[in-house]
Amino acid sequence: MKYILALSALLLAAPQLTFAQDADNEDETYIDVGGTVILRTPYVGSDQTETLVLPYLGIENFHGIDLLGPILKADVIDIGTGRGLDKWSLRAGPRVSFDFGRDSDDSPTLEGLEDIDISAVVGGFVRYSYSFLGVDLSAGQDVLGGHDGFVAEASVGTKYTSDNGWYIQPAVTLSWGDETYTQTVYGITPEQAQASSLGAFDVSSGFHQVSGTLLGGFELSENWNVTALFSYREALGDYRDSPIILAEDGSTSGIFTTLSLSRRFSF
Repeated sequence: MKYILALSALLLAAPQLTFAQDADNEDETYIDVGGTVILRTPYVGSDQTETLVLPYLGIENFHGIDLLGPILKADVIDIGTGRGLDKWSLRAGPRVSFDFGRDSDDSPTLEGLEDIDISAVVGGFVRYSYSFLGVDLSAGQDVLGGHDGFVAEASVGTKYTSDNGWYIQPAVTLSWGDETYTQTVYGITPEQAQASSLGAFDVSSGFHQVSGTLLGGFELSENWNVTALFSYREALGDYRDSPIILAEDGSTSGIFTTLSLSRRFSF
């Protein structure tokens, strides 16, 4: 059931990137509808990948609300001189993001561990941009009982747009989690160790992951767009010693890649 719900949520999967492309006209609403191919690591610590082919839906600036992949946010504060060269902006507001957890049957390594159900992290964000550089801070608490933790992210990114309609947008993100989150994702309790082939492992709160993301796209025509994304993550510090990561099918790294074709509607 959890996997079915995860796929349902992924039906809304625009590229998962904090620094999603800004709307071309801040006074208009944009809806992108199409299809996407996703290649991703199924859970943190896995060295495997899986491929999904899913519908694509993205919403920008619907009464200040954006739906960008598994992230829903609203600009309650939006001030500044604009977005672009020699301009600045400050945006802030509520934010909800979804994490689809993991199933114990995703790998033989996870046998004996409980499933991590879908999480909904409810919190807020602040984004400041000046000229070509943007800084984004977000934080929130899981309210669905997936990992039950408090998490935060800090991102730095930029965007280059060409005169003939294509763009590239790199970003670097540092992720922090409280002890509840990190123990759920990386840790092994004594009870889990007894039920599985893994040794007990305790971790505390901290910066557990860094990721680099490159988003790019171009216009096929006035309304049709191709978008591609590649995101690579790497575990940090003591979290790299998790028995899940050190297992035969474990890895300190992970990827999330998409290729999407969409039709843009503006209102």
